[in-house]
Amino acid sequence: MNQEVTPATNPIWIRGLYMLLFALIHTVAKGVAMAVAAIQFILVLINKEPNDPLRKFGQGLSTYLYDITQFLVFNTEHKPFPFDDWHSTPPREEPAVLEGDTEYQDGQ
Repeated sequence: MNQEVTPATNPIWIRGLYMLLFALIHTVAKGVAMAVAAIQFILVLINKEPNDPLRKFGQGLSTYLYDITQFLVFNTEHKPFPFDDWHSTPPREEPAVLEGDTEYQDGQ
């Protein structure tokens, strides 16, 4: 059962510990992403086309880094993998919600 935990019911210091854990995971995952980029570059030099499984892995890894960053900057309370599912598709872009009228009216 996946239940959202709000900051009011979860003390901030516990979230801080999760943030430290995910900051460490982020650092390791970023290194892996750089290795994948270097390997992919070498494979493209040799084969003249990207390696598809490696490209898909890179997409999943970059989405994971995005999920971690969203948690670290307090944009979400959902903890990334291994506390949630692994997402291998790019995050969907959500339109910005502006306060008040969202339509531009010639400088008014």
